[in-house]
Amino acid sequence: MVKDHVRVELRADPPERAGPRPTERSGHVELVRIAVLARPAQAGVTVLALCSDSTVRVRVARPGDLHALAAVRRESWWAAYRGIIPHGELLRLNDGRTVHRMAAALGSSVQRILLVEDREHGPVGYAWIGQHREGIADHRGEILELYLHPGAQGHGLGRRLLVDSIWWLVDRGLQPVLVWVLAANPARHFYEACGGVRVGQGPVTVGGRTLARVAYSWRESLPLPL
Repeated sequence: MVKDHVRVELRADPPERAGPRPTERSGHVELVRIAVLARPAQAGVTVLALCSDSTVRVRVARPGDLHALAAVRRESWWAAYRGIIPHGELLRLNDGRTVHRMAAALGSSVQRILLVEDREHGPVGYAWIGQHREGIADHRGEILELYLHPGAQGHGLGRRLLVDSIWWLVDRGLQPVLVWVLAANPARHFYEACGGVRVGQGPVTVGGRTLARVAYSWRESLPLPL
């Protein structure tokens, strides 16, 4: 069962973090508890036999990871956006161009790419994060991209990647945090379940087609660090 907001009684002082602390009320702290979202595999998607949770980790991407991350992005686009964006945009996906874009981010002082990897399969998802770019005032951090291999969904890896990404930004003073999602993408409900509050909407043009998108924010409540 998803519990978006949970009151937790403080037993000991939590570790110090940069950025805002959760709101204290009468000796309690209001936090967002992240729930694992189980999702049946889509037809035609290879389900990865992932190792135990103890062998899964989130870390900063390195140059040798980029081809695997480009493949994750390609597979995710085909699974999530087929029928939403023009088909020609899917056919134009190019791993080489994606690797080139990501390589530039690795050397950036204001952006990072975090990945989640499994011992057997290697990187199965990533989040591209950095300073807020556009759309909603008073936000300093943004999740620019977050993709998980379709076969790795339903194991809580997206939740883990999202939480680590938000706290990476918060620890560097880049808070509130924002993410933009296509309104027709069912994955937007994932951000709602993880405590994101809808704060805006606007158009985006993809392949000559104008699509609606929505923005989710983490401002007053932050996900409980895992």
